[in-house]
Amino acid sequence: MATTKDQFCVIGLGEYGFSLAKSLAEEGAYVLAIDNDYDRVEEIKKYVAQAVQFDATDPVLLKEHGACEADVVIIAIGEAFEPVVLVGMELLKANVRRVIARASNDTQKTILNKIGIKEVVHPEKDEGKRMATSLVSTSISDFFHLSSDVGIFEIDAPKGMVGYSIKELKIRQRYDMSLITIKRQKKRENSNKLYQSDDDYYYEVLGVLDPLTMIRKTDRIVIMGNQESLNKLLETN
Repeated sequence: MATTKDQFCVIGLGEYGFSLAKSLAEEGAYVLAIDNDYDRVEEIKKYVAQAVQFDATDPVLLKEHGACEADVVIIAIGEAFEPVVLVGMELLKANVRRVIARASNDTQKTILNKIGIKEVVHPEKDEGKRMATSLVSTSISDFFHLSSDVGIFEIDAPKGMVGYSIKELKIRQRYDMSLITIKRQKKRENSNKLYQSDDDYYYEVLGVLDPLTMIRKTDRIVIMGNQESLNKLLETN
């Protein structure tokens, strides 16, 4: 199981919010779940560290119950958009480190961006599990389930692999995972700034890999296997 020192708060326990809160808790995270529906709060209590029923648009209650103290707050309210904006503004005023908000369309996303929320999601039915995995394991850039047990993960190259060839690493033998390809960082040709930013680089897929290909510090590796094997790989390296 992956673990994190970050404390998460999920506001809104509809289908998406409930799935996200439950999945974050299953990944080993501390989760505060909030909704104004009593039944939803009672149902999520058995999964998360803390669940509280109140109207999150009330700024006093939002602070009193610790939402503003969380490291990451996800506003998963889906029934109406106005509460998302109101809650988001209060969290920004409280200087919450990371605020992620749900939007149903591009117009809502634009509004959220305008008020200062940079991370906006358009969740589909089962997106909660995927997002939970990505939030908890910061080295995971992307994640796709092939089945209940097996997934394809895009992760930052573990430090312990840097400087070694694929042949030397023996990933399949050691971790029971299959390396699919590598995404290698490249500098854009028109970039000649003195100070570089993320926009000055892109990732190129290397395709079929030569066993002698060396892993670089800025590589991302695309790998297939189960969560247990992935955790072992990340912890070992």
